[in-house]
Amino acid sequence: MSFVWALAVVVLGASTAVAQSAGDVTVDELVTRSLADNPDLRAARAEIDAAIGRLRQAGLRPNPMLELGGQKALSSDNNLTVGVSVPLDLNGRKEGRVGVAEREVELKRAQARDRERRLAADVRMKAGELLAARRGLDVADELLRLNRDALRLVRDRVRQGATPALDETLMLVEVNRLDANRQMQASRVEVLSLQLKALAGMAPDAPLALRGDLASSADPPAVEDAIRLALATRPDLDAARVDVSASHARVRKEQAEGRWDASVNVGYQRQDMGFGLLGLTPSGTTRPIQDVFHFFGAGVSVMLPVRNRNQGNIAAAQAETQAAERRVEFAELLVRQEVAAALAQYAAARRSLEIYGRGVRDVAARNLDVVRQSYALGRGSLLDVIAEQRRYIDIENGYTDALKQVYDAGVEIARVTGTPALAPGR
Repeated sequence: MSFVWALAVVVLGASTAVAQSAGDVTVDELVTRSLADNPDLRAARAEIDAAIGRLRQAGLRPNPMLELGGQKALSSDNNLTVGVSVPLDLNGRKEGRVGVAEREVELKRAQARDRERRLAADVRMKAGELLAARRGLDVADELLRLNRDALRLVRDRVRQGATPALDETLMLVEVNRLDANRQMQASRVEVLSLQLKALAGMAPDAPLALRGDLASSADPPAVEDAIRLALATRPDLDAARVDVSASHARVRKEQAEGRWDASVNVGYQRQDMGFGLLGLTPSGTTRPIQDVFHFFGAGVSVMLPVRNRNQGNIAAAQAETQAAERRVEFAELLVRQEVAAALAQYAAARRSLEIYGRGVRDVAARNLDVVRQSYALGRGSLLDVIAEQRRYIDIENGYTDALKQVYDAGVEIARVTGTPALAPGR
């Protein structure tokens, strides 16, 4: 039995070398590719560019306004008016707009970093599912191969009359059951590969060979250190804090909008007018009473906040500020709970894995080997072999689940602390 497993390890190692030569990727490399190519994340980065554009717009002063006018009487009289009005944008109006736009850029950047954090965790989780399914497929392949070999031996013994014909039938049923289970495992590997490609922004027909396993040897930090790290690095907390700053900026903007403002205007007027009479010139001749007059003027228009001082918008912005501050408090409380839960889950999963590694798998493998040898020597029934083999499969599946739980807990610690360096598989 030990020789068979050693041979299986060699074969799997050879197949891994072939896969590497085909250009496979590690979990970290796949995360890097996902952060570069995921369409949803690229959309979030485009939102940053949009916010930068709005920041640029907020820093621009209002445009001057050109006013042109003219009048024409039924007579030859006419009047032409040209004026320019320039809004002054006083009392911190520009600073208020720019402050809100700057906070929006910071918010979009924090939200994009948070999407990166969540996407990296999703990719690692899905990669863990794929690695677990692939390990289950490897176990199914090896057991199917061993049982097919055993079926040939049983057939030979039936022909020789050393074993009842029922044993061949029972062995055939077990081989078919293992073959069906192997097909389901292969299908699950294929489905998980497609889901992982979608997260990574890859086409469904793109080649993907994931290198690595579920083993994790990194030690997580202490609870207090992890909480302190999470409170300092979590981008969703940064986004919540920026939202508070943005709310304060909106209050200042609305207050500026409620103050007085002014605009300066200058103008020119040309009047061509007269009367339908003749007048005398200094020389005594007559001429029509008609002349052109030019006027230049300037003025200031002042907006007086007497009735509308923007009180409603100011009150709404202040209430939004209080709401944002409460959300930060809740987010920090939630982060503390998530970190503590993730570390507790990791500790429990590690203990479960250690039990499987020390006192379950090795014992189960030896038991199965003993039962098979006993059957080969004619001291046991085939049903005993099948029953022990199914127990062994359950134990291997349980061990895979334990590995996956430790892996998932490590990914969860990296997610809740906002630190990719703590993720497994690095």
